[in-house]
Amino acid sequence: MKKFVQIQNTKAHWIFEAEKLPPYPNQEDFIDITGRDDIQEGWDYNSETGEFTAPIIHNPTPIEPPPTVEEMQAQTLINTEYLIAMNEMGIEGGTVK
Repeated sequence: MKKFVQIQNTKAHWIFEAEKLPPYPNQEDFIDITGRDDIQEGWDYNSETGEFTAPIIHNPTPIEPPPTVEEMQAQTLINTEYLIAMNEMGIEGGTVK
């Protein structure tokens, strides 16, 4: 059994085993990688050197964690106190009543 990889957009797109390469319209998109168990789908392929390399995954932008229940309750309390104070001072919508 031989092992083949389909290359799409310089990436190892599909790896499969077969006795021989089935008749595909673009035979040049397939490479025989029999004996190369290290190659995985998603790896980069350099057509000039014939080498496969694992993709480089850059550090993602840190995502700020969502506020905790306690933080949301504290913010709600602050907003409520603010609105009560504004009402007691007779200020509504930024203008004095």
